[in-house]
Amino acid sequence: MDNLKPFDVRDIDETLTRVINHGGSTYLMFPHINAIDAVPHFDSISIVIGAPAATREDFSKLSALVKKSATNSEWFISFSTPWLVRAEEVQNLRTRGSLRQRQ
Repeated sequence: MDNLKPFDVRDIDETLTRVINHGGSTYLMFPHINAIDAVPHFDSISIVIGAPAATREDFSKLSALVKKSATNSEWFISFSTPWLVRAEEVQNLRTRGSLRQRQ
């Protein structure tokens, strides 16, 4: 996890999201790795949107949900993959100096 860099959820854009059609609805999805549990797993946060492409307002709503999901955790990015990391692990990374050099 030495490649993690702090990530501001306001930077969510089309490069980090996917628009998916399923069951008659269109979703704006933010795929990420959820590293809160003992074993990291792929996850996503999504909203229903009213058009085939996301608007600025859609990205803003999704960013608010992503920010809200970081209870006792923080968002990071490694290459182009967002990670949700437990606060304890973040503290360990900062203690080791991995994050201190990148901030």
